[in-house]
Amino acid sequence: MCGAIIFLMKQKRVNALSVIELVTFVSMLFALISIFVDFRFMVDLPRLASIPFLTTYTGLSNLFIGIVCLICGLYRIIYKVDKLPKWLFIIKIVSISQITITFFITALYLSPQLGADWWMLYNNAGLFNHLITPVLAMVGFLFLERKVEIKWYECFYSIIPIVLYAVIYITNVFTHLNPDGTTSTTYDIYGFFRFGGGFFVLFLLGFFIIAFGICLLYRLENIAINKRKSHE
Repeated sequence: MCGAIIFLMKQKRVNALSVIELVTFVSMLFALISIFVDFRFMVDLPRLASIPFLTTYTGLSNLFIGIVCLICGLYRIIYKVDKLPKWLFIIKIVSISQITITFFITALYLSPQLGADWWMLYNNAGLFNHLITPVLAMVGFLFLERKVEIKWYECFYSIIPIVLYAVIYITNVFTHLNPDGTTSTTYDIYGFFRFGGGFFVLFLLGFFIIAFGICLLYRLENIAINKRKSHE
């Protein structure tokens, strides 16, 4: 009897997590399609950025988490597993770290720059890119993901997407310089080169530390919350 109850509770958790992961993918896909077809379902305002969406960190981190959540959700459904294999868990925790950075960059870095117009970042597709998709992904992982043992140093994998995006960002900025040789604010969308290349290096190092730190915290939280559940 107890075994049956535990099985049903476990299956309920797995089903709930699978649903959240698939809804996260749908949320990402809806926002992406909305941007490409210029669908505006809230206030009819132009986009804040004129560069292609998939050259922004927001765009790529949303695409990353959406695809990973789709794979994880389908994996659980097809193989009926309680927890992910280690390789897939690492990919998911890395993608969660990236979308968390997007969430906090929007809330703590970009929003203050817009002042009273901060809400524009959460308008139309931005509502999904900057809020709904990140929150769905984070909540599902924090409260429902079953522990998979990974080493602390494997959290360094979270730096890889930052390095790849840095290459994209630098290429985009320096292939779209102003006629006088200065960087364009259109392509230096996050203002990383506003104070010169040295500050960009500092920003990059800071993001390395932030990405690793967030991933490490998710690892520790995943261990802690599953230890509590095992004793209940």
